[in-house]
Amino acid sequence: MPDSCHGGSERNISVPSKVNMGVLSLSWPIFFQLAFTYCMGLIDIWALGMISDAAAGSVGSVNTVTTFVLMMFSFMGQGGSLVYARMLGRGEIKKVQECYFVALVLHVLLGVVVSAALFLWAEDVAALLGLEGQHLAYGTSFLRIVGGSCLIHSLGAMLGGVMAANGRTRAAMFAAMFTNVVNIVLIGVLVLLPAGPQWGVRGVALSTALATAAGLLFSAWLVFRRIRIRFRRPADPRQVKAHGALLVAFSLPTMLEPAFWQAAQIATTRIIAAVGEDELAARMYTLSITNMIGMVSSALSQGLQIAVGHLVGAGDLDRIRRISRATRLGGVAAASVLALVAALSSHWIMDGFTDSPEVAEAGRLLLWCGLLYLPASSLIMTTASSLRAVGQVNYPALTGILVLWGVFIPLAYVLSLPLGLAILGVMIAMAVDENLRALLLMVRWRYISAPQRAGRLVKEPKEVPSVSV
Repeated sequence: MPDSCHGGSERNISVPSKVNMGVLSLSWPIFFQLAFTYCMGLIDIWALGMISDAAAGSVGSVNTVTTFVLMMFSFMGQGGSLVYARMLGRGEIKKVQECYFVALVLHVLLGVVVSAALFLWAEDVAALLGLEGQHLAYGTSFLRIVGGSCLIHSLGAMLGGVMAANGRTRAAMFAAMFTNVVNIVLIGVLVLLPAGPQWGVRGVALSTALATAAGLLFSAWLVFRRIRIRFRRPADPRQVKAHGALLVAFSLPTMLEPAFWQAAQIATTRIIAAVGEDELAARMYTLSITNMIGMVSSALSQGLQIAVGHLVGAGDLDRIRRISRATRLGGVAAASVLALVAALSSHWIMDGFTDSPEVAEAGRLLLWCGLLYLPASSLIMTTASSLRAVGQVNYPALTGILVLWGVFIPLAYVLSLPLGLAILGVMIAMAVDENLRALLLMVRWRYISAPQRAGRLVKEPKEVPSVSV
């Protein structure tokens, strides 16, 4: 291990000042980081489309697996970031250095296992997804390279969590920007350049893997040399167990919710596909718009989670309430305005995507329906972040899973198919789901943050956090 992982002078550690942990200052770089990551996927899809439609379709199928795995690593990194923020808020420098080290080991172990599994069984996974012939060859090639490099993504998510917890979200943004630039250059050289090797799908996969590796090296330079954050190996094996339990207690529920959400999206796609091909195409087009609106809410929620995590460690209950309320209101207002702009611009947006009047009409309806659920979605993200930051990590996850599968999926099916409301039925079900979850999370937040119970927000068990439902 490098000496940066063995401790070092604590006076060199970068400890963020609590007065500078403003939600907006943390959130806007996170938004651009998410946007750069999103653009990297779009560039890969564009390059694959330049190769052939078969290549784009095949990789799109196996990408459901890689996207899911990488999303798990991302949320694992966010869970670790929350643990670090709480420790930094209490000024526990040695303890957080040890927690960094344990998190690094966990990310390495999980990354190695997932990378090996996807590399060895890439063809079997692609076949399970229904790919055959040339499509199977394309999907296997891409999954073997990108899936086999999951260790790199795992380590990148861990270092990103460290930077975020220390308030260095701009550093993580620059790492994402650097990764995009490298990816574009490599795709040009390995895939598109007439004088280059023109490696096709393999070239796109290699570009993604090598660019991610370059981004990891840049992140490591930022963490260990630029920001000068130190990792420390715990001297007592019991501390390894305690830090590991703490990290798992915060990360596991945070990882489970998006896993069930991804499965729900697959079920939703099947319901919409049964409604009609025009509606399915319209949903694919409008997701590019609604996902961008969702990025704003996601960035605000991540920034809020870091800020509240520090304040929980510092015991500043009044400020926790103030910034949580202000961020919730700001997030809902931003989502409402952006959803309204998208709805009013729906004619121009859909005309840019398709020439089909039927698809355009369905897309316009979907964009107007965004007004029913996007503000509630923002409220869910920001309120869940506040709850997780104060140790209530199980409640948002369980609420999301139960309402999603107990209300949304059955209601979407009944309204859209048996009752004949088609895509409108799915949107009504989504609005019910999002607003119900927002209400349940708000009720929970108001209950635990009431003055007579507020003291519980800063209690910290010795080994694992308070995660009561």
